[in-house]
Amino acid sequence: MAEDEKPIRVVDRRMFTPDGELRPGFQPEEEPAAASAAPAAAAAPPAREAASPEKPKPADPAVPSQFMALVEFFASNISAALGFDPLTGQRTGRINGAAARQMIDWLSLLEHKTRGNLSFEETDFLARVLYGLRLAYVEATQPPPK
Repeated sequence: MAEDEKPIRVVDRRMFTPDGELRPGFQPEEEPAAASAAPAAAAAPPAREAASPEKPKPADPAVPSQFMALVEFFASNISAALGFDPLTGQRTGRINGAAARQMIDWLSLLEHKTRGNLSFEETDFLARVLYGLRLAYVEATQPPPK
């Protein structure tokens, strides 16, 4: 190593230890964007702050979003195509594997195209529904054991 080169310094900035405990002495770093925005906000005249629109209220978690309702709509139709009554969950015996596969592919496409644009709850809900539907599809389309 040349004398004019500085040594590489590695700093562990993780919040938690490998055991999942809060790292002792952890101090969250202030983001540069937040630090530069604070002086600009302080310099703004008070009349301008009063004219700003109210922040939107967070959605009620008890009310499903329209996206979740769309996923539920697909899931009930896929269940029906796999031979389940969507209301009771009982087997009807009629399986349309091609239609079920097509709708599962549509949901997969929807998951891919909306990646990064959904809330955590919506992303988690879609992933769990797709997982369950894929398992149900495999079970419904397997040939009966001999």
